[in-house]
Amino acid sequence: MKLCEKIRVIYGKEFGKYPQCNCVLIGKSCLIDSGAETVKEMKVETILNSHWHEDHIAMNKIADIVYIHELDRDAVVSYEEFERRYGIGEFARLFVNFEFCDTVETFDDGDVFKFEGVEVEVIHTPGHSAGHCCFLLDGKILYLGDVDLTPFGPWYGCLDCDVSDFVKSIEKLEKMADDVYYAVPAHGKVVSEGLVEKLKNYKRIIIDRDTKIKELVARGENPVGKGIIYRRFPEPKEIYEHFEKIMVEKHLTASLNSKNF
Repeated sequence: MKLCEKIRVIYGKEFGKYPQCNCVLIGKSCLIDSGAETVKEMKVETILNSHWHEDHIAMNKIADIVYIHELDRDAVVSYEEFERRYGIGEFARLFVNFEFCDTVETFDDGDVFKFEGVEVEVIHTPGHSAGHCCFLLDGKILYLGDVDLTPFGPWYGCLDCDVSDFVKSIEKLEKMADDVYYAVPAHGKVVSEGLVEKLKNYKRIIIDRDTKIKELVARGENPVGKGIIYRRFPEPKEIYEHFEKIMVEKHLTASLNSKNF
């Protein structure tokens, strides 16, 4: 999908359904994320990774150099660190195979790249991972990464996730949303209108979960498996139950106040 002369969305299968993701190609030299299977035959100079999860780094080997936020770098150069952050054995290789790029550098919030005349600003949006970032292209096209606006809602099931940070990151994006022509989620279709409202609804899912989880705990009930996050656990069940336990724990240690939303 062509958004302008030098910026094109490469949809992953079924609009980036996991274990793939949508990518953005800038000219012929830069790719944002590499989880769409169709990019595997490409060769680019640079890949900008939004974060370290396997569905975003799967084809990193097609680039000469990969950039990622410094807080996520260790997980795209070391499988041991990748595995540690999931907190559960050989999870990712059950779903997708990937090889790390040999050359990985870092960026930070506010850094600006230029590829074939297109400016790309890094926007640090932690929560989904410690180093998760969105990218603003020429001030008008926003790559959202895994602030993906899906009906499932925000996901924060790894050890380095932070649900409070996720809320703050969504609010950061809300403040700039009125100036965005297109928003490109890593999973789902390109958004061309109503971005502010979609972000508010996405944030509301976190707040609704928080309320339900804390109500159950107050009654002495275990919130895991009650359909608050996963309506039912996909297979392999034990893996998704593990993720839900982490997400529930994030809520129980966070200081979210639904009266503020």
